[in-house]
Amino acid sequence: MNRRLFLHRVTVSGLTLCSTRLWAADSDSKLLIVMLRGAYDGLSLLVPHYSSLYYERRPHIAISKPNPTDSKSAIFLNSDWGLHPSVEPTVHALYRNKQIVFIPFSGSADISRSHFQAQDLMELGRDPRNGLDYQSGWMNRLVSVIGGNSGLGGISFTNNLALAFKGSLNIPNLSLKGKAASQPDRRRAELLESLYEGQKLQAVVEEGMETQRDAAVELDKEMKASARGAEHTGEFEKNARTIGRLMREKKSYSIGFADLGGWDTHVNQGNAQGHLSNNLEKLGEGLSAFAETMGPMWDRTVVIVMSEFGRTFKENGSRGTDHGHGNTMWILGGNVRGGRIAGRQAALRDDNLFQNRDLPVLNDYRSVVANVAKRMYGMNNEQIQIVFPGAASEDYELV
Repeated sequence: MNRRLFLHRVTVSGLTLCSTRLWAADSDSKLLIVMLRGAYDGLSLLVPHYSSLYYERRPHIAISKPNPTDSKSAIFLNSDWGLHPSVEPTVHALYRNKQIVFIPFSGSADISRSHFQAQDLMELGRDPRNGLDYQSGWMNRLVSVIGGNSGLGGISFTNNLALAFKGSLNIPNLSLKGKAASQPDRRRAELLESLYEGQKLQAVVEEGMETQRDAAVELDKEMKASARGAEHTGEFEKNARTIGRLMREKKSYSIGFADLGGWDTHVNQGNAQGHLSNNLEKLGEGLSAFAETMGPMWDRTVVIVMSEFGRTFKENGSRGTDHGHGNTMWILGGNVRGGRIAGRQAALRDDNLFQNRDLPVLNDYRSVVANVAKRMYGMNNEQIQIVFPGAASEDYELV
């Protein structure tokens, strides 16, 4: 069965119709966290097509309003939101089958705009206002709370053990990292320099190009560093099938963590086409492959996609976006109460932007994940506070 046919045949069952049902902790439930390292641009994935301000602030990179005759326009979800066209055959298929929920205006309370601090805090699962505590990550605490005699365990599909899994329990990690990306082509810069060879401006042009190269190298270093060694999206479909097989067949691999790099889009982000579009397309293909590989187990699986923070509401001078604040989380699964946009929202106006530049965080990622874990594993409030100290108890009705 091919992926498209699989996605169209998968239907929503039990939990979508019965919101009071809890998943038993000793069941075969599966939870996978996918961290997009580098801060992906949620405003390109979930497009606020109702907002004129969105199009004013992003004249070159905005995704155009839904238009059924234009394959490069946003896919209509409702009167406020659309979906990036690159994920039409994958993520949109899950949305139509009511197996994915998007939560905009989500993230952590961290305002450092530092990839490293924001990623650390998100994996530690702690309130950033209480400082950094590296003794344990929230996923290690989760396994500790629900593990017991159930046989449920964790697995980190990362180059090094994810911080989220560090703690008192020994959690295995399995690297799926492939080949490194190739170096950028310098041919265009060399051609430009050759045009001025022997001319009066030769020295000025050469100096300018050298400065540009130095700046590009530093920016490239930052963008690569933000990935923290995570595999880029090109190998994700293959890796997702491996992850799916391992989680499907091994009860001890019931709670997984995977990460993807390459989401730091300061330069030439693109819109319906380009770097970000390619990443979203590959991400969608990988998630669909994972769902397909899980087979019937997909009905007992939840995938949470998140990133350390969002991007600026306004595009920058390099037709990219810079470090922001609020973002969009994804919740996927065969029994997710999907096909909708959940959580608190606010109109996209100047007076609603965080520090006059970013989406605000109205939905704490810790409360979102805690609500999923509570529903999946029947956890009480005391157990939730062990996993996410100080997190508010909220019901997003996700599973």
